[in-house]
Amino acid sequence: MFSPRHMLALFLFLSIFPLSARSQGPIAPHPSPTTSVREYPNSPDGLRWQLQDILNAARDHSHSGLESLVKQTEIPNYKEWFARTFGREKGDSWAAAYEANLSENERYLEVEVVKLAAEDGEFVTRKVNDDPAPARKMEVGMVDALQRPVNIFFASWKKRESSKDSNSSPIGYFMFLEGRFRFDSAISSTEIQLEPGSDSPTPRDVPSARTAVGPNNPPSSGLSNSASRPGTGGVGYPSCDDCPQLEYTKLARAKRLEGTVILQVIIQADGAVSDIKVAKSPDAELTQMAIDGVSKWHMNPARRADGEPVPVSVPIVVTFRLAK
Repeated sequence: MFSPRHMLALFLFLSIFPLSARSQGPIAPHPSPTTSVREYPNSPDGLRWQLQDILNAARDHSHSGLESLVKQTEIPNYKEWFARTFGREKGDSWAAAYEANLSENERYLEVEVVKLAAEDGEFVTRKVNDDPAPARKMEVGMVDALQRPVNIFFASWKKRESSKDSNSSPIGYFMFLEGRFRFDSAISSTEIQLEPGSDSPTPRDVPSARTAVGPNNPPSSGLSNSASRPGTGGVGYPSCDDCPQLEYTKLARAKRLEGTVILQVIIQADGAVSDIKVAKSPDAELTQMAIDGVSKWHMNPARRADGEPVPVSVPIVVTFRLAK
């Protein structure tokens, strides 16, 4: 069964070489190919080092390495951890949100890092406990709710060529646990967008963590053809009108191919799917199957608050699985 979701524009990872980085502190050494897990210092620099390792995996075109490093950002025994850290009532509620968003937000983080691998920029990190952003009420709430000491960090990305006062793009919140930083999937990018902070001027078109074709998908990145981002500036979300299930080709079935293809598309004001670009794919045959199928879809277009349909840039994730 295949589910449409998710994001990014970039054709099969262009030949990207590691770029020199200017940062707020020491640059993390590139891990050796045999390194799968390592500990980081409990500091903003440590978070940047861990994110840089994830970015390096994307720049090295290491799909398995990227997936493994993102998987390592999960909170171990999260139900128990949330309850012990924030108390039973809030902890149970936040653990439920974490569980519900975990798969989607891991895909978001993976795809977002692949997009960043094509840019010349740097991670900007901040310890929330020491400096809660005044405009982000959620940060004060998180710190006040702590029942035991836990360091919370916020990370964003800033392009190198941007001016000192230009916007940075939020990545999310991280908790330092057992020598690593864990991505807090209980908090969506929508919440970050709605309560902009003071770490840097937050862009008004921050990607939404609500789906390209539904309410629970990670944010879209990268616009083209003057398309908007859904969920920002009063623009709503498109939805499926006629989206037939994608079919396996004889070759793909014979080779027993499975995997996830991530496309970035434009949903035009008339509901047509256009400008299809490939962000990630494990096999050329699956890529073609996804493109052939999605190009035939028709969507209910996104609309502005006044009801006017507008083109939007959205991610679509197609997962191919053979019936067992």
